[in-house]
Amino acid sequence: MVMKKNRFNPPFFYGWIILGICFLAEFSLGMGSVTVGLFFKPISDTFGWSLTELTGAVTAQGLLALAISPLVGILLDRFGPRPVMLFGALTAGFGFILLMRIEHIWQFWVLYAVVGAMGLGELGGITAPVAVAKWFIRLRGRAMAITTSGVTIGGAVFSPLVGFLIASVGWRNTWGIMGIGLLIVMVPIVGLFMRRQPEDLGLLPDGDSQVVESGSQELIQDPRSVSEVSSWTLKSAFRNRTFWILILVLNLAHFTGPVSTLHVVPFFTLQKGLSAQFAGQILALRLMASTLGRIMWGFLVDRTSTQLCLILLLAARSMGIIFLVIAPYPMNAVLFLVSTGFFGGPLSFLQPMILSNYYGRRYIGSIQGAVRPFLAVSQLAGPLFIAVLFDSTGSFDFAFVLAGGLGLLSAFGAIFATPPKSKVVSEENLKPNF
Repeated sequence: MVMKKNRFNPPFFYGWIILGICFLAEFSLGMGSVTVGLFFKPISDTFGWSLTELTGAVTAQGLLALAISPLVGILLDRFGPRPVMLFGALTAGFGFILLMRIEHIWQFWVLYAVVGAMGLGELGGITAPVAVAKWFIRLRGRAMAITTSGVTIGGAVFSPLVGFLIASVGWRNTWGIMGIGLLIVMVPIVGLFMRRQPEDLGLLPDGDSQVVESGSQELIQDPRSVSEVSSWTLKSAFRNRTFWILILVLNLAHFTGPVSTLHVVPFFTLQKGLSAQFAGQILALRLMASTLGRIMWGFLVDRTSTQLCLILLLAARSMGIIFLVIAPYPMNAVLFLVSTGFFGGPLSFLQPMILSNYYGRRYIGSIQGAVRPFLAVSQLAGPLFIAVLFDSTGSFDFAFVLAGGLGLLSAFGAIFATPPKSKVVSEENLKPNF
């Protein structure tokens, strides 16, 4: 691969600034997405909407995200993350402010869908892991772990804070505070400091600097950058058997997601009779445990098989959901925190990690974006199915056991998701090939 001469030589690797920006983007995602369950009860008290109706907003957000994610992936590979993240920050900030004015259920569905999919998803969601994958190869595991821990830290920090604000100033004003804060913090940071990839600054991934002169050009000679020439195009990934096995595995695994984030608060408040503030504290502890787990998994995935890490994580995550039903309180809360938090929480980190390691970084935006629509079954049907079962039976038990069982099936399926053979592409064509 041909390297441009170094035009930028800071006293530290600029990738760490990129990582910090992506962490803040994921922190914002945690603030806006993980805490949505805390709004359900006060909004229901105001309008009388059922849990199924309220969960419809999450389904609408998923539909919109699935529709636009392939386009977002292409834009990331072609134009870089800065314009995408700026658009996301502005959309999410003003969307939160507009949520203050909702009066009808369709308004909640539309606005939350826009905030989640076109706002927070483009600010963090898809964009942050793709940006980190382009700046790090050798240190990708720990870099991705730190970045995606922003979601859990953001959720852990804001869960009790949002609960306090809702009780103090009401749910409408809480939306407005979140929107204004997001605009003030993220828009200037992204606009001033975000960059596309290290090559644009004359740098190498991970801060490596081993280059040799070859005539008038500088060529990378670092063998650790082999992922640079082992990148799959989107078309070649679609023809790979492992890619479709991963799609199936991730679909089954994502049935456990709504339990860990969206429905755990209603489970403890509506079924177990705990206060919303106490349930918010349980959610915050689970998110903090997930943050610590990401650090552990980040170091493990840099040193061992990504596939093995995926199998173990999915198994732990699934058992934590089942423990909620079969273990008595408060033991079920403790087992849930350990299993879905520390050991099974970081699926949002490991999903982009395994795709980056398997298919390289050149076209990872397009590949990540293309994966999202194929996860429609679990991401859309899962949350709504659990809510419908609760509204009809008054219990989460059957839905949670079913979700946990599907999660265990995903762990078994991951055994067959072996790393694909390298697909070498020409380094002379620097434009994405779709």
